[in-house]
Amino acid sequence: MFAANYQPKCFESTRQHVCRDGCYWIEKPTHESMTQHIVLLTPEIALTWLKRNDINRPFSRGNARLLADEMTAGRWKENGESIVFDTNGTLIDGQHRLQAVLNSGREYLVPVVTGIAAAVRPTVDTGRKRTTANNLNMAGEANGATLAAALLLWKGYESRQVQGVTGNTFQKYSVASIMEFLDQWPDMREAVRRAKSLIPKGHGRAVIPGSEVAVLWYAIVDVGNSPERADEFLSSVLLGHNLAPGNPILALRRRLIDHMRPGMRMAKRERLALALKTWQLWSTGQRRQILRWEPEQDFPYLT
Repeated sequence: MFAANYQPKCFESTRQHVCRDGCYWIEKPTHESMTQHIVLLTPEIALTWLKRNDINRPFSRGNARLLADEMTAGRWKENGESIVFDTNGTLIDGQHRLQAVLNSGREYLVPVVTGIAAAVRPTVDTGRKRTTANNLNMAGEANGATLAAALLLWKGYESRQVQGVTGNTFQKYSVASIMEFLDQWPDMREAVRRAKSLIPKGHGRAVIPGSEVAVLWYAIVDVGNSPERADEFLSSVLLGHNLAPGNPILALRRRLIDHMRPGMRMAKRERLALALKTWQLWSTGQRRQILRWEPEQDFPYLT
């Protein structure tokens, strides 16, 4: 509950007043009919409203933590998503955003809708959520799905934490973070374009998925090799043309194709490691009949 002398903080000195009715309703957000307000959501208000969270969907600490990290980092945008209460003042949408505000200590402007009939609660927030690929495509980026996946992989590779973006403990990143990754590594667009052009069309599933091909291409070029040299290597890996015995690319393809059989599945981290190891051998003229890399070994980052 608010202290007796508490005044809801509905505006900042640098913004227009955003709660014309005086915000008297904030402690008890009950209205008989649908009503909309714009409120500067503070941690104090968030805590009060979270206490009105009755039978919402199961709470996800991970989702709330991700949102709080976005707010702390300044990546959270005031996008018009509402906090929603029914006629009884029960919170029916917004629990994770409220918890994120409480955890981060940040404030942001938010529409608040009150007076929703309790009976319609099951229909709230049932639309299909936009994927990162959707958001990239809407921003005018080509190959959104491949680009998003490649940026996540490169983030793990560049920070020497490949396991974090390929393993069971996959670290989630927000759309805003991935857009920042694209600003940081804009040449990933070219890597994805090259990957798309290298993967053979009409031959079924490629031995290496497009996002991984893009990351491999980027890694090879990033350490000073020419794009043409990266194209030559990856084209041989994907197509398998004119590979003499002892060529490490041939050994790699055998491993990859073997793990494409029904019931077989190679982990993404292992596939990337084997491909990078093959590049190290092939680019220095070394020969191999058999190619191995074990998960407990150091990951073969290029230098």
